Amino acid sequence: MSASMINYHISYTHPHRHFVSFDAVFPNPEKSTLKIQLPSWRPGRYELGMFAKNIRNWRAWSSNGQPLSFSKITRDCWEIESIGESEIRITYEYYAAELNAGSTFLDGDQLYINPVNCFFYISNDHSVPYTLSFELPETYEIACGLRHLNRHTLSAENFDELADCPLIASAALRHLHYTVGQVNFRVSIQGEHRLDEELLLRQFESFSRAQIDLFGSFPADEYHFLFQFTPYFVRHGVEHRNSTVIAMGPVADFLNENWYERMLGISSHELFHTWNVKAIRPIEMQPYRFDQENYSRLGYVAEGVTTYYGDLILTQSGVMSVGSFLDILSRHFEEHFDNPGRHALSVAESSFDTWLDGYVNGVPGRKVSIYNEGCLIAWMCDARIRWATQNKKSLDDVMRLMNSRFGTTGIGYSESDYFGILEEVSGVSFSDIRSSLINGTGDYSSFLQTAANQLALQWKIEPVLKWSEASLGFSLDEGGARAVVTSVVTDSPGDHAGLWLDDELITVNGIAPYRNIQQLLRMNSGKEIILGVVRKYKQVEINLREDGKVWRWKHQLSVDPTADQRSLDALRAWTSDNL
Repeated sequence: MSASMINYHISYTHPHRHFVSFDAVFPNPEKSTLKIQLPSWRPGRYELGMFAKNIRNWRAWSSNGQPLSFSKITRDCWEIESIGESEIRITYEYYAAELNAGSTFLDGDQLYINPVNCFFYISNDHSVPYTLSFELPETYEIACGLRHLNRHTLSAENFDELADCPLIASAALRHLHYTVGQVNFRVSIQGEHRLDEELLLRQFESFSRAQIDLFGSFPADEYHFLFQFTPYFVRHGVEHRNSTVIAMGPVADFLNENWYERMLGISSHELFHTWNVKAIRPIEMQPYRFDQENYSRLGYVAEGVTTYYGDLILTQSGVMSVGSFLDILSRHFEEHFDNPGRHALSVAESSFDTWLDGYVNGVPGRKVSIYNEGCLIAWMCDARIRWATQNKKSLDDVMRLMNSRFGTTGIGYSESDYFGILEEVSGVSFSDIRSSLINGTGDYSSFLQTAANQLALQWKIEPVLKWSEASLGFSLDEGGARAVVTSVVTDSPGDHAGLWLDDELITVNGIAPYRNIQQLLRMNSGKEIILGVVRKYKQVEINLREDGKVWRWKHQLSVDPTADQRSLDALRAWTSDNL
């Protein structure tokens, strides 16, 4: 056993209990007190994960099997009294009962591990290499971006590599493969699926080739798409250095065109992250500090630009139609204008606050989405560059320079670096977007309209179809047999009447709706509407009447055939002529 290596043995005995057992030997060359750290968060989700809450029966041992004294000194750091010991052993169990794209999960069908959830490192040293030996059924194989020493043994050069290489161990993995240049792409599928595998490979090869062509090279010699197809609803992907885990379900949706399009979009998005975030990284995250928050105001680049390119490249490579892409972009418009948080917190501030509440709804109207707002900003910047350079340059050139200056060098970038490259490539200023839309809460409308005009697009708005939203100003979750209020527009009839989040509507003018609440509301148009509402286990009445205004709009982008020739040329260049 190497004195400069961490050796892990991973096993389990009762998979239905969801506990994975870890047995690890750590070097202690200084023969002094040793601190070992469990990560507090996982890259790709900028919030504290509190993974230590899933650990039980944590123990420390000497090389001859004697218990060692230890204490927990932070939420996820242990200090071991190991003076005189050249190596120490720790044992613990990790509760793995959640299956999504960033979790760790065990049942009778598979062992799925995201190492950043459950592996320890020496707190002041990420450089120590690892070996991972798995005690698995003989029929199991392991899909992972780490090196295989044998069928059930993996190795990592250091903790940063280990933390970024999830794995699926199963007897039921389905493998597909394609190659782009010298890069081998492997698609490993866990769970039932009904996909046209030949079509999937053609489309994955197309968008992978387009992304590699954009940057000119790929940061790794192989890449793994690890799919978890579930029987329940989930849409989730997480990026890694040479892989991604994508969780999608339920299986009943597999033949749905929107589901398949969404799967392609997530796959393209996560692959683009191989450059943007895994290589091109904000300075605050270079390197990752796993034991604390890594605050950054640059989420609109890290996630927003990636969201934009994830779908754009599908269109440019011919995998997605221009119409479908414009529908997706139109939904970004709607999400922006439907969110009152755009008046309260800038996208840069919302990026900083992902560590506070970035992945839940939080306080109504408090913040915006770095994915959504960042996508729209990336689109505006791309349109401006194309217009200023008469299509000789684009955001592609910006990302190539970002990669050469920051991605391949391992140097983190700042906001000034990013905007400096935008202006270097385009020759025009972006100070208005920077000050008003990114660091401020300015109105996007004129910027969006300008970008639409520059790319020969029509932007139309009309009232949404749902009566509660368009005429009364509140949205409902109408899933199942319940109708629950999910949002209320400020100063709308719903707001003035006192309707609020989580109110459950049980009657409309004395009639209990049965999956027809929109029709009931509409047929009472022009009349006073009396809603029977259950609020905090009490029944109350809400009286309201529409006021003739439209409170929620549907946004739709489409190609404008009457646009001038310069805009039409830009449209063709933008979509790679896939009109």
